Amino acid sequence: MPFLRNKSPPAISWPVGREDGAATASPKSSSSPSSPKSPSSTKSSSRHSYQHSQSSTSTAATSIQPEVDSSGTSCHYDADDFFARCREDLDVSDDYPTAKTLAQAGDVPIFDANGQSRPFKSIYSGDTVIGERQLVLFIRHFYCGACQSYIKALNASIDRETYFGMPIPTSITVIGCGSPALIAHYKKVTGCSYPIYAEPSRKLYEALGMSWSLNIGSTKPDYMKDTTLPGWLAGQLKQMAKTEGRKKFRGGNWLQIGGEFLFQDGEVVWCHRMKNYRGHAEISQLRRVLEID
Repeated sequence: MPFLRNKSPPAISWPVGREDGAATASPKSSSSPSSPKSPSSTKSSSRHSYQHSQSSTSTAATSIQPEVDSSGTSCHYDADDFFARCREDLDVSDDYPTAKTLAQAGDVPIFDANGQSRPFKSIYSGDTVIGERQLVLFIRHFYCGACQSYIKALNASIDRETYFGMPIPTSITVIGCGSPALIAHYKKVTGCSYPIYAEPSRKLYEALGMSWSLNIGSTKPDYMKDTTLPGWLAGQLKQMAKTEGRKKFRGGNWLQIGGEFLFQDGEVVWCHRMKNYRGHAEISQLRRVLEID
């Protein structure tokens, strides 16, 4: 693809095997002359637990903004905008985030299954990056059947052999908007081979231009070909009912939608933002972007 630079890639290793789900680089990758530049090392950045940071977690990062009348005392919501989100795909662009936006988004913490944090930028810049490129998939809440079907389809399409055979080695990371306590459940349900993180504040989603919707989408994507609409909805409720304790209510905001971002040398070189609940980029499109096909 013309916008992707083809360089001699560093070696990367299959992401399965670490307890925290993080991929690890092979010894060769650290000495490869074609490894991405490291503008700033995130190796020594201090970590803090999810429990500690919950007190400062923002509520709805992309909540409906009230309108105040000329008197400044009364407020109401834009009903046309609200109900348009039920009927129509969102009018969002796939423009790349600016350097200023990435600088802000990069400091947002993401959490692993143990509740330990790392800044988002450590996924795509600094000494901790894996591969020459980094594909980050933003899913919806951890109970979403559509996103679970998406991850299952991705896992089946980009298996171990395909992962290592990519022309430009690319790490794959999944981020959801729920509690890190649900990551283990999500891995079990989807069989996901890639590292999964949680970003419950949704500040990262907002910063990168991902919004919220009430629209399930008018067409059925290929990655949901084996999933019926009733089965999708019932499955979400069934999973939630089986989850123990309070964490059953911490799967994430059900209105949030996500997207996919491909990074190279600390910059976004391709992205796609969802326009409805079933709006992920098709697996066939991802394979073309990754130059597998």
